[in-house]
Amino acid sequence: MRKSSFWLRPAYCLGFTLLIFAGTWYSQLAETPPWKQSAQASGLGVPIHEPDRTAPAKHRSSTFRFVSYNLKNWLVSSQNPEKSTESKSAIIDILAASGADIIGLSEIGSEADVLEVRDRLKKAGRDLPYFHHTGGTDPIRHLAILSRFPITSKDCPDITIHQTEHAMQRGILDVTIEIDHQPIRFIGIHLKSKRIVPNFDQEEIRIAEAEHVRKHLDSILSKQAGMRLIAYGDFNDHIESLSTKIILGDYRSPLYLTPVNVTDQRGEKWTYHYNSQDSYDRIDFVTVSKALKTNIDRDHSKIIDTPNWEQASDHRAVMVGFR
Repeated sequence: MRKSSFWLRPAYCLGFTLLIFAGTWYSQLAETPPWKQSAQASGLGVPIHEPDRTAPAKHRSSTFRFVSYNLKNWLVSSQNPEKSTESKSAIIDILAASGADIIGLSEIGSEADVLEVRDRLKKAGRDLPYFHHTGGTDPIRHLAILSRFPITSKDCPDITIHQTEHAMQRGILDVTIEIDHQPIRFIGIHLKSKRIVPNFDQEEIRIAEAEHVRKHLDSILSKQAGMRLIAYGDFNDHIESLSTKIILGDYRSPLYLTPVNVTDQRGEKWTYHYNSQDSYDRIDFVTVSKALKTNIDRDHSKIIDTPNWEQASDHRAVMVGFR
């Protein structure tokens, strides 16, 4: 027994030494290479923290920002009311600072007004060369969209509200824009306001317009599974109203549109200030089809509440980023 104990002690020491050496050797192999280390020096490939800055620009262009904005009557000077120079400048400042790649406009006048917005934005550093301008029965106020990316197709939806004597006052804007070889459908909406008129019930017309828009959306989404679609604009009613719910659709349906939840810097959600009643409401929305829901970039989505917002319009712009 004494002889065997004599040899066991050196064996234990040797084994322990070998174990320490092996652990040190393995940890050196497994150690993450320094963040700035080149692929050649590390021998383990490009570190995952270092972006590949040699990639072509088109691979980074799929990130984009979309803004929906009611301009409050940006109309040609011959029409009434005329947009003030100060108000126009405030709008351009807001849109240029947003870094928007695509802008959906409500309450824009003629095509000349769209070109004026586009040219002013270009002078301010935002070049959005592609545009589409459309409208309904309202001869003054229209819808338009400006884009940094090519508009590959334009649709002209029927604006007649069947079984009624009415038609969509501002029409439906419907274009497809190709972003990094991926087509995205944009549907612009501006429903009847809550302003009371003598000829008809404003809420009934807004609901009828919403039903007409929803039929058009269903005709698109039901034909192509996985359609990337953004429906946006001035819905002129709150999130729980019947007209808004009609546009969103059935929550359980694959055709449902998800409203993007955005806030301003204080966490408030209102987008419209009705001055005569001193009320603040969320009536401007950006909604997305289920195929785009996971692509929302929350870090670049917000209600733009710069100090000059009220000089620009009675609405605040809604911005949503996409990856």
